[in-house]
Amino acid sequence: MLEMLAQFAEELGFSPVKAEDGDAGWSAFTEFHPALVISDIHMPNRNGLLLLRDIKANEPNTPVILITGWVHYKAALNMAMPRPDALLEKPFALDQLRAAVDQLHMKMSA
Repeated sequence: MLEMLAQFAEELGFSPVKAEDGDAGWSAFTEFHPALVISDIHMPNRNGLLLLRDIKANEPNTPVILITGWVHYKAALNMAMPRPDALLEKPFALDQLRAAVDQLHMKMSA
């Protein structure tokens, strides 16, 4: 999944930074300050909800797309503060990811 998302991000013109877990994701975020974060919710060391919280606390305008295959996370997301800018449920088509990225890009450009 990580390699596929990185390749797709490159095709969209981004320079992806990959992270194997939530702690590595946070380290990459603080080092590179990316224009967009795409993260799975279920990860070792720091789940995607905690990563989302930390990102939004430090750079609230950075859009975050969360990915999940676990239905019970939908309830957690309804209570989560802050909320992700977009949520994709596994399995998803790359066109759905492209649409989410395009929508966030348009929102940021407005």
